[in-house]
Amino acid sequence: MSFGRTPGGVDPAAVADQQTQLDGAAVPGQAAPPAPAAPPAAPPAPPAAAAGGYAYAPTAPAFPAQGPAPAPPVGPYDPAPGQPQFGAPAPGQQPYGYAAPPPADGGAPGYGYPQQGGYGYPGAPVPAPPKQRNPVMVWGGIIGGVLAIAIVAALVVLFTDDKKEKDDPPAASGGTTGQVTGGGGTSPDVSTSPGSTPSAGGTTGGTGGGGGGKAGAYNLAWAADKPASSVSGTTRLLAIWGAEKVAVRADTTGIRAVNTSDGKEAWTIPVPSGAKEFCTASYNANSKHIAAISLNTGDSDCSTIAAVDLTTGKLSWSAKVGQNKMVSPTLSITDKVIGIGSNTAAAVNVADGSAVWAFQPREKDCSVYGTAAGSQIVVTDRCYGLNTTVKSQLVILETETGKVASPAPITLSGTIERVDKVLSDQPLVLSMSSGANGDYVLPFDKTNKPGTQMPVKEPGYDSLRLSGLADAFTQSVVSGTTLYVQTNPTKPAINAYDLTTGKRLWSTDGKAKDGLRLVSGTDKDGKVRAILDMGYGNDAKLVTLAAADGAVAELGNLTVNSTFSIGLSGNEFVLNSDGALYGFSRGTFDSPVFKYVKK
Repeated sequence: MSFGRTPGGVDPAAVADQQTQLDGAAVPGQAAPPAPAAPPAAPPAPPAAAAGGYAYAPTAPAFPAQGPAPAPPVGPYDPAPGQPQFGAPAPGQQPYGYAAPPPADGGAPGYGYPQQGGYGYPGAPVPAPPKQRNPVMVWGGIIGGVLAIAIVAALVVLFTDDKKEKDDPPAASGGTTGQVTGGGGTSPDVSTSPGSTPSAGGTTGGTGGGGGGKAGAYNLAWAADKPASSVSGTTRLLAIWGAEKVAVRADTTGIRAVNTSDGKEAWTIPVPSGAKEFCTASYNANSKHIAAISLNTGDSDCSTIAAVDLTTGKLSWSAKVGQNKMVSPTLSITDKVIGIGSNTAAAVNVADGSAVWAFQPREKDCSVYGTAAGSQIVVTDRCYGLNTTVKSQLVILETETGKVASPAPITLSGTIERVDKVLSDQPLVLSMSSGANGDYVLPFDKTNKPGTQMPVKEPGYDSLRLSGLADAFTQSVVSGTTLYVQTNPTKPAINAYDLTTGKRLWSTDGKAKDGLRLVSGTDKDGKVRAILDMGYGNDAKLVTLAAADGAVAELGNLTVNSTFSIGLSGNEFVLNSDGALYGFSRGTFDSPVFKYVKK
């Protein structure tokens, strides 16, 4: 079973290679769809760099000792020597693009209901009646009022209980059920998890796959218990990983695995002694079920990297990478190495953390910014030499070897232009920031030749909010030569853009009533999926969107109660290759992971 989070979405021409199972093996019997249309011819080659500009040796066998940072002339937008390079976030600051964390109490923001006063209640003091009134009538009126209030209260209880029975999923009558959190869950997205009907074993359970629920719909199979070791306050979701028989959720406070069969905790990895928190994580795990994560050892220094064995639930090793501080490194993993991008570009051995290679700048006085992109690492630099003809450029390196993988360096024209995010690695699509004409999307063909730049801002929309491989949430998905973006204007929609022309193909709201959400990854045919919120009291819908025009094809209803929310600040959704839909809470909620199965 694939967990649906292969790096960069799906290239239909290589879907058989990218679709992996939950145990790391290839999915048998899948044929690759036709290859996408070839991208346009590459733009004219950039001007040649100064002597030695592209012939530099980009890597070294290990991390060299690094002396004090050079002191070149510093312009108003250039990073000061010794400071985090190329727009790295300040210590303690979240990287650009992360949604604001949910409230500490887990409630949905902005949905509090003010307490109302002014209502009478039985037993309240009653002013003495005027003497001229008839005592019988006075006391009769009081008793009648109390009786009326009691009747109203009874009706409120009656209708509340009736609504609860209708909204809560029925208890499972068969199949495998997991234990769920009982009583008053605080998550706005997982409010279906506390199904309050006791199971035969005396515990509370969600809707099981073997009985109960609605036929033909996705019903709640289980919702995992909130771990006893979880901390109070908000956390930040870092990664979602899948291994054989477990679903793994990594956040800043720990790494936790639950059994996919019943949602019960399989293992947990707390933040190691001597570290403050987990910082960043690789988007995926490799075929041996190894993932990568970075640790904040103090002062927002996240240059210590660790390997996570998803089979044993242990950190195999941890190692300090280089000598400089890394604030928010991007990580990628192969079967051989862990690629690292920050104010450097490097790789360490996946087996023990030993250095494999480190990027060497083309000149002495250069600042470097690397971004991990799966099997490749993208490097932008800025060089300050008085005789430097090309101030800034972009090159692409192979993650495992550090060798140059791009036909020629790309000259960057902006004063602080650099890679903001890797939107996809197969095909390679970058989100670039601070270009001469603003932020833009830059796609590449299979030989790493750049295509047409697509402005991030288009008429009628604010700048498109794009998610990359370093993000644990989905606001954009790349499939073939199409970029799908979740927009949030007055009426939320999903837009599709042709990466070969940069033009918008279509926009759709799927006829959702209260918004819609992109689901992580694509199906085996490269189609994107979305969840439609059909309004209060109605089931949500899981659908696919046609690449040509955004037409909706329904996969099934999601049987959720009236408080279910698909807001980006709540959950990340992943559709597994076995057809089950998993939700992963983005904050500290009662149910960190939950599962829906179709009956």
